Amino acid sequence: MSSSDRLPEMDIAYLDAQGYSALSELMRAMILRTIEDLQSGGELREEALQYLMTDDEEYVLSFTSICRHFGFNPEKTRDAILNAKSRIRTRRRAA
Repeated sequence: MSSSDRLPEMDIAYLDAQGYSALSELMRAMILRTIEDLQSGGELREEALQYLMTDDEEYVLSFTSICRHFGFNPEKTRDAILNAKSRIRTRRRAA
């Protein structure tokens, strides 16, 4: 994966130094939970895959809508998540 394909390492709930956004935090949490569920296996993995692979752009909390909200390319982000060579860390680091 090239450096341009990597997901940015930032707290996306705190965009543009405009302060905390509850909606952005919810969106961030949904993506992180999807990643956790993908890594867990079983039924949760199947539901997470279904969510990740849906191209719905009308639902504000769809994977595609969330990616677009944060300025990410949904296809590249999906590919990066599914093809990660190591486990993706989903826990927030202390500041």
